[in-house]
Amino acid sequence: MAKDMTTGREWKLILSFTLPLIGGNLLQQIYSLADSLIVGNFAGQTALASVGTSFPVTFLLLALAMGLTNGVGIMAAQFFGARDAESFRKNLSTGCFTLLAAGILITLLGVLLSRPLIGGLLRADPAILDDALLYLRIYCVGLVFQFAYNMFAAILRSIGDSRSTMYFLLISTVLNIVLDLIFVQFWAVAGVAWATVIAQAVSAVTAGIYLFRRVEAARFRPGEFVFDRNMFATSLRLGIPTSVQQCSVGLGMVLMQRLINSFGVDTISAVTAAMKLESFAMVPIMMFYMGLSNFTGQNMGAGKLDRIKRGYHQSMVMAMITCGIIILLLVFGGPYAIRLYHMNEAATAIGVEYLQTLAWFFLIFCVMYVTNGVLQGSGDVMFPTAGSITSLAVRVIVANLMAAVPAIGYRSVFWSIPVGWACGTAIVFIRYLTGKWKEKGIVKQKS
Repeated sequence: MAKDMTTGREWKLILSFTLPLIGGNLLQQIYSLADSLIVGNFAGQTALASVGTSFPVTFLLLALAMGLTNGVGIMAAQFFGARDAESFRKNLSTGCFTLLAAGILITLLGVLLSRPLIGGLLRADPAILDDALLYLRIYCVGLVFQFAYNMFAAILRSIGDSRSTMYFLLISTVLNIVLDLIFVQFWAVAGVAWATVIAQAVSAVTAGIYLFRRVEAARFRPGEFVFDRNMFATSLRLGIPTSVQQCSVGLGMVLMQRLINSFGVDTISAVTAAMKLESFAMVPIMMFYMGLSNFTGQNMGAGKLDRIKRGYHQSMVMAMITCGIIILLLVFGGPYAIRLYHMNEAATAIGVEYLQTLAWFFLIFCVMYVTNGVLQGSGDVMFPTAGSITSLAVRVIVANLMAAVPAIGYRSVFWSIPVGWACGTAIVFIRYLTGKWKEKGIVKQKS
């Protein structure tokens, strides 16, 4: 159901919008966590390392189109806030054409380049290479469904509807876990990959049906479903920086995985397990970012800048409180969660150390992402991109320098993360303080 976020108490609107997002994205992380837990328990530690090795490449391929989705979402929120239904639909139809073409192209690239990426760039251990390639190639088949779902979800969020996406993810998560448990018995890593593809297809189809049938602003009249070059150009202007940002994150993950692979299978499987749990812990903070981004977009379209500033301050308080709870859960609950993977003692110890070290620096991550929410929603997309690229670049450089010190070794993988976060946070927070983001609204530019 659509929700107008341009009137009413800011913190209540943001919180009521964000809670379903947290629920939905926790389900999405369960989706990913289930893959790794089921693989680790039913197919073994080597298979878990195979899936973990392919993850940075799948993220990199998905990142190529995520920016376009982001551009469409920013525009949709501002058009909705400005009550411009015609432009809203034109933006949606243009996004559908663009994401379909991008999904097919990137699927083909993923299949064709899988061996050079996994075997060459990542230098995957020969013991896990074949399974990693198999998982990646099957996963690529479902990329077009991921692109479609992400765009439909971005449009729904832009109109203040975060509950529907949670329900779609609930359906696909339950389906994915059930299929994982069945398919892994017969096809091991390949079975888990096919379960993911089927679940992604179901979430994309259900989200698309709901959007076009139930959302008034997305009901097209004859001749309205068109590709508009001006909308496409604007979505590129807003989306390419985010694509660059996400690709940089993906490339950074590839380079980090290359370093992780140099420490052997125990470290690969430990970091794979810890990163799944870390991603789970990041969800609430990232959803405050997403909630604030959509709140900012609608109010930017309506020209209500004071509401955006109040929403930012209130979101920061809510996110900080949430972050404190996350830190306690990681420090005290992390060891129990890592042991669910049933790895050997050496790998388990590495995974626990990773989580307990990183937990104390989550407040830095919190400030960076909540601030990104205002910049992203306003259309000031260059600085979140610069912050992310800087964060990843610093992390990769620092990690490789630390890894050369024998006493540090594998610890360089997680000790470098807070250094990168601190650098990225400085960039986006300073940009917010300048107030230049207030000049970036696309509705204002059109008038």
